[in-house]
Amino acid sequence: MNKTKYWIGIILFIVAFFFENILLSGFVKTGAVMGDYMIHRITDVAMYIFFLLAFGLKKSLCFSLKSCGEGIVVGGAFTVWTVFNVIFYMIKGIKEYGTPLMGTKDIIIFVIAVAIGAGMGEEFLARGVLFNFIRSAIGNTKAGIITAMLISSIAFGAIHLTHLSRGGDPTPVYTQFIYAIGIGFFFNALYVRCGNIWVCSLLHAAFDLSVMIYFCIFRNIGIKGIGSVVAEWLGYDALILKGVAIMVVGIAVGLFLIRDSKLQKCIERYEMEG
Repeated sequence: MNKTKYWIGIILFIVAFFFENILLSGFVKTGAVMGDYMIHRITDVAMYIFFLLAFGLKKSLCFSLKSCGEGIVVGGAFTVWTVFNVIFYMIKGIKEYGTPLMGTKDIIIFVIAVAIGAGMGEEFLARGVLFNFIRSAIGNTKAGIITAMLISSIAFGAIHLTHLSRGGDPTPVYTQFIYAIGIGFFFNALYVRCGNIWVCSLLHAAFDLSVMIYFCIFRNIGIKGIGSVVAEWLGYDALILKGVAIMVVGIAVGLFLIRDSKLQKCIERYEMEG
């Protein structure tokens, strides 16, 4: 494995990432919040795929029903949490509103936007590019994999700080940054175990939508209201403390998933992939 090319790839990607986002923010504006969001996220995903293919990591994009099913089972606690949220917020929304205030067409667009933006965009960035490039640059060892997981998890949390630009109380945004590190670490562990980025994308999008069903769809606050969801979801008291608790649990579960008895097989798989 040529580790140097991945260090170069990391540098090139960081430059391309900031250039692309600055360029899109400055020149690509449709005048519609959802339209701008969709264009930015689709462009992001295209860039992530380009870097993976350009640096010989096409296997990281492979889909397998078997490994997808395995990922859902291995990430069972997160799967159950997601299903619980769906049921709880559907019942809550129906009781309070009857039917969603958001129109059917807008709901479809909203679901697609979250699937592309959070499910594919954030997963392809954090797991697809950052984790794989850092792991490949350091080496397929226990230390290398955990280091890549930590760095990409912190980056995953940091991208949520962009919500600060929307103004308002910054506490929910800082809370999201904190707990996203733990959730990101869990998703990294799930990705290491199953080797299927699509199951991470699926679970990520499903979880985000499970929380947004009530706050964004039934209430019809849409994409603009995502920043306020955190405070209402967790409750306004001790937000930072709750964020830390979720982060600790996420990291603990992630470490359990990649315990030595499981990690060795994953390392062997990475070595075979080359």
